[in-house]
Amino acid sequence: MSTDDPKLVPTDEQGELFGQLLTKVHPEEVLKKKHYTPISARGYGSRCAAGGVVQYREFVESPMPNENTARRQALVLDCEMFGVSEHRKELAFLVVVDLFTGDVLINNFVHPTNIVRNWFTRSSGITCANMKAAVKDNLALRGWKTAREMLFEHMDSNTILVGHALHNDLNVLGVVHPTIIDTEILTADAVFQPLERPSRRTWSLKTLANDLLGLKIQRGKRGHSALEDAMATRQVLLHCIKSPLDLETWADGLRSKEPPKPEEPVNEEPEKDPWLD
Repeated sequence: MSTDDPKLVPTDEQGELFGQLLTKVHPEEVLKKKHYTPISARGYGSRCAAGGVVQYREFVESPMPNENTARRQALVLDCEMFGVSEHRKELAFLVVVDLFTGDVLINNFVHPTNIVRNWFTRSSGITCANMKAAVKDNLALRGWKTAREMLFEHMDSNTILVGHALHNDLNVLGVVHPTIIDTEILTADAVFQPLERPSRRTWSLKTLANDLLGLKIQRGKRGHSALEDAMATRQVLLHCIKSPLDLETWADGLRSKEPPKPEEPVNEEPEKDPWLD
């Protein structure tokens, strides 16, 4: 299924765009600072990843490339979650979109593996009723592991995964992946890197879509649409890549409102007492 997005990437432009995307992939040390789970975390065993139900030992790396199996070059992910305890969330809905073609590859409810305590309907748009209907109609994936398996059918370790605050999505899927573009990190870096200081804040997808695209999302009272959010993330990234001056202008406007960087204290040598020479 394809979207109605008019800004599909023509086939003859996809190679050049892929090269541009590779320059935006975040280094491993940045991902660690931004709460992405490394494969070394499997050593934590039965402890759960931050805010989720997936145990560290259940995390897996994305599959290695196989010359006999074609995989997508770049995918956009968005997930919705529900609460299964006071501080734990589980995957409730998964959307996966091809960045280049706009094809919707996965757009499914995910059957809970734990008792749901909070549906987060105001933010997720998911209710007990529509989950039951999806399960009854065989439209819900059987748990987060099945969702992960379906995701892996479309990607390998070379695939660029795109999302907004994507660490949250990968943590509820139990996925470790090396090739990430996070629009939350990308846009914050555009503001703060010229100031040579760490990012003081980030901007929501809703704000970015409005400021950069003039696109209104998340307007209803029924919660987010994971598909709408994935499409907005896709458009934000493509705009940042294809119209870098627009991103720079947006970042300049926000940077001008930032307080100046405090001056580093100067450590002066104390004057010597001549009587001690």
